[in-house]
Amino acid sequence: MNNKVYLAYIISYMPVNFLRIFLYKFLLNYKISWSSRIGMFTVITVDEATIIDSNIGKFNRFSGPYTLEIGEGSTIGDKNDFVCGEWVLRFKDDGYLRSCKLGKNTKVTNSHFIDVVGGFQLDDNSWIGGRQSQFWTHGPNAFDRAISIGKDCYIASGVKFAPGTLIGNSNIVGLGSIVTKKFNVENSLIVGNPAKVIKENYNWQKLYLNSHKDSTANQALD
Repeated sequence: MNNKVYLAYIISYMPVNFLRIFLYKFLLNYKISWSSRIGMFTVITVDEATIIDSNIGKFNRFSGPYTLEIGEGSTIGDKNDFVCGEWVLRFKDDGYLRSCKLGKNTKVTNSHFIDVVGGFQLDDNSWIGGRQSQFWTHGPNAFDRAISIGKDCYIASGVKFAPGTLIGNSNIVGLGSIVTKKFNVENSLIVGNPAKVIKENYNWQKLYLNSHKDSTANQALD
């Protein structure tokens, strides 16, 4: 176990959030705003980290030789893996981006796996919801590797993304879908194995807000 990993595990056991941030900042030189929160047993062992006004839960793992950026107002739940294998260092000339960028006000819930070897981006206001989605950015004969998810998207539970895939702005990817290509569309419902657009002009945010309002109104009547 190298020194960075050893230190990060010790930091993750600190009982107070202030101490965890202080030690990550001054021992590992990460750029973390004091208003952020990093849960106990979350281990960060990356090359560079910038975390701004974000809330990260417990038992997350940010591991490997990559650059991590988490934008203002983002929330990450528990037990997520954001990983980049050390093996990639043997292929420095092969174009692996080794980056993970989460935009402002993004949300990642619990128990997801995100491989960031080839580059991963989740843009502003987008969610990875549910549990156990997988995002893969490397593989045999995969030269277009990066995964990009646009603004205002919702990725449902149990979804799998292949290397080199893209989701445009304001889309929803349905439960259990397998995304194998780029979707340069907006306001669409994308579902299936392999995933395809099954409905256009689909404003998932409006539908979500309306259903939330209806639920709140029903609770008030109970």
